[in-house]
Amino acid sequence: AGPPIRAIMATQVKFAVIGDAFVDISVGPLDALPSPGADVEVETVSQGPGGSALNTAWHLAAQGVPATLHAAVGQDRMAQVLTAALKNESKVTDPAKSLAVLKYQATATCVAMHGPRVDRTFVSTYGAAKTATLNQLLPGGNADALDATHVHIGGFYVCRGVHGGLAACVKRLKARGIKVSMDPNFDATGEWTPPAMMTAVRGPAAVDVLMPSEVEACEITGKDTAEEALEVLVGGAAGAGGTGSSESSSDGVGLVVIKRGARGVLAGDSSGRRWAVPACTVSKVVDTNGAGDAFNAGFLRVWSQGLDVGAALMAGCAAAAIAAQHSGAVGAWAPDRKIVDAQSEAEYGDKPWWQKGILACMAPRRPV
Repeated sequence: AGPPIRAIMATQVKFAVIGDAFVDISVGPLDALPSPGADVEVETVSQGPGGSALNTAWHLAAQGVPATLHAAVGQDRMAQVLTAALKNESKVTDPAKSLAVLKYQATATCVAMHGPRVDRTFVSTYGAAKTATLNQLLPGGNADALDATHVHIGGFYVCRGVHGGLAACVKRLKARGIKVSMDPNFDATGEWTPPAMMTAVRGPAAVDVLMPSEVEACEITGKDTAEEALEVLVGGAAGAGGTGSSESSSDGVGLVVIKRGARGVLAGDSSGRRWAVPACTVSKVVDTNGAGDAFNAGFLRVWSQGLDVGAALMAGCAAAAIAAQHSGAVGAWAPDRKIVDAQSEAEYGDKPWWQKGILACMAPRRPV
C-alpha cells in the first residue's frame, strides 16, 4: 500500500530561508529595565545565535524539515560564533555553503534584555545583515538556483539590502510554483511602508503568507487592532498604510498570520476564512526572544505539507511555548516534530473537564 500520504508529502518539502543572522547577547532575567546609570546584577549573560531567518531555519531543521539558510556574516569573531553553532548544534543543511561572507561588514549583533514582566528590548548593530543583497545571498545570485519548495524571508526590515531585488525574486519564485512566506519583524526606523513592503503585500509580487506580530501588523496597515489589520492585509477595503485601495483580494497576501504573544494568534485568508487560536500553556516563561520564530517553524512545517491551517496554528503555538521555556533564541534544545506535536495535542486535543480546568489556571497571562 506504500507509506502514508503525510509521510510522502513531508519528504517533498524543502525550505530555503533568506534573511538575517545575528549573534544574540541575552541578558536576564530582569524584573524591570535598568534605570539610567544603574548597575543591575542578573543570573545570566549569554551569547548565542539568533536573527529571525536563522531561528526559523534552525527550528524547521530541528523538526525534520530540510532547510538551508541564506544569510550574511562578516569576517570577525562573531561570525565564528555563528558558524560554529550552526555546524555543531543545528541541523540546518550545510550552512558553510549557504552563508555569504562580507569582507568589510561586521556580523549583526543584538543585545536582548528579557524577563517575565519585561517587554523584549534590544540594542543592535545590523552590519552584514543590513547591507547584503539578494545577489550575494542567493546561490549564484539567482533565484532559480534555490532547491526548495518553500522560501521563507525573515528579518525583512533589518535586511535593507534585499529590498531592491525582492519583488522580482518573489515573482520568479511564484512562477516556479514555490510558496513564499515572510516575517517582517520590527522596523527600528519607524518607516514601516517602504516600497518593498508595499509590493510584498499587494500585486503580483505579494507573498503567499505574511507572519507579522500584532504591533507590526498594525503599524504596516495604520490600523488600531489586529482584527482591522488582518482585514486590510488579506484584501479588505483599505490598503496597507491605511490609504485605501480598490484592488481585489486576489491582489493581496493569500494568508496572514498575526502573532499576539500571550493572546495567541489570529489568522485569515483572502477567501474570507478566519481562525483564532489561544496561546499554548507555559508553566514558566524563561525567555521569549525567538518564540515568534519558533512559531513560524511549527506553523510552516505543518502548513507546507498541505494540512489544515488550524492545525498549523496549533503547532506554531506549541513550538513557541516550548521556546519560551528555554534560554536563548535557539540551541540544542530546539524541539523535534514529535515533541511539538505532542505539546499541541496535549494543549488542544480533547481532554476531560478537570484537565481543561488545570490548563486554564496555567495559561499565559499578560503582565500587570
